[in-house]
Amino acid sequence: MLVVAVTALAVSSSGLQPVNTTVDCDTIWRRTGSGWYESNPSYTDSRDDTADWQFSIPEAQGMNSRALTSGLNSLRANKSILSAIVIRHGKIVTESYYNGSTRFRSNNVHSASKGMIQALLAIAVQKGYITSLDDKVSKYLPRYPNGAQISLRNLISMASGLRWEEDSTEYKIRMRSDWVGAALSQGFQSTPGTRFTYSTGNTHVLSGVLQAATGMSTCAFADTNLFTPLEITPEHWGRDPQAIFAGGYNLYMTPRELAKFGLLYLQNGVWKGTQLVPTWAITDATTTLWQVDDTFSYSQGWWNQTVSGHKMYFGWGHGGQFLYVIPSLDIVFTTTEYTADGHDNIEINSREFIQNSLIPAVTGP
Repeated sequence: MLVVAVTALAVSSSGLQPVNTTVDCDTIWRRTGSGWYESNPSYTDSRDDTADWQFSIPEAQGMNSRALTSGLNSLRANKSILSAIVIRHGKIVTESYYNGSTRFRSNNVHSASKGMIQALLAIAVQKGYITSLDDKVSKYLPRYPNGAQISLRNLISMASGLRWEEDSTEYKIRMRSDWVGAALSQGFQSTPGTRFTYSTGNTHVLSGVLQAATGMSTCAFADTNLFTPLEITPEHWGRDPQAIFAGGYNLYMTPRELAKFGLLYLQNGVWKGTQLVPTWAITDATTTLWQVDDTFSYSQGWWNQTVSGHKMYFGWGHGGQFLYVIPSLDIVFTTTEYTADGHDNIEINSREFIQNSLIPAVTGP
């Protein structure tokens, strides 16, 4: 298994230290290759974030440790899984690392990062960079004609109306010099706002909108308004040929960093007493807009489902990157998996784990 070590922060002779948490947006995008998706190596985060967290035994937070451990041990059969973290009442009650992984290992969280685009979009509205989610794309990217028919709300809710076949269209336009323009020029298959079509092209267009509206890169805007307050330092974030950071894909972070973002949403957008994400964005994330099938529905950047009577919303990234927020149980649950090229990835059945192991492990409030 290839592990590419990248030192994101300073390491002294005494070991890992919690130092500067500002993201270096000028360098973390650098990679080899020119494809839409990357080869998904692993990176190493040199910052020890243990001081950021509170820890507890499961029983002190109303969970049965034996049932929880049994369920987590069952995940070991999956040769792709790297981590699983359970947070209840704001405390890490268990974290497991598999197949040689550690809490310092940073991997592509893939589409689990689409919720972060939703957060950044809401922050941009809150701060006045964007007037409304109902603004047309053309207000910010006027050179693309189709943008006059598509609202930002259409994009984040996967209802742009543009033709898109996920895991196919990206490969057709990856060699184009303008990925945002290519996504917007696909032509319409339906009237915007009337039909769900999952599209990473949609969220990448939103990254272009964020850059145009704020006057800074999506990475810089995220660093100032989201990552630095959360003390998250992505080890890598891909960019397109026009230097627009990937919208909802090719973002690398550790399992704990992914879990922090889920905890932020569980706390209604508040972090250490500061409202980072407006409460209406949390409501939007939990409000079903599209019933995709008998099991899953979609809101804005997040998937929704109900398991054993508990409503939850979650980020779902290729190959087993899951970020679950379960408000009724005050739980955040995350997993990460290895998805490097050449690795035979098998995605875990997260719903099965939640239904058979996580929820039954809850014994009290």
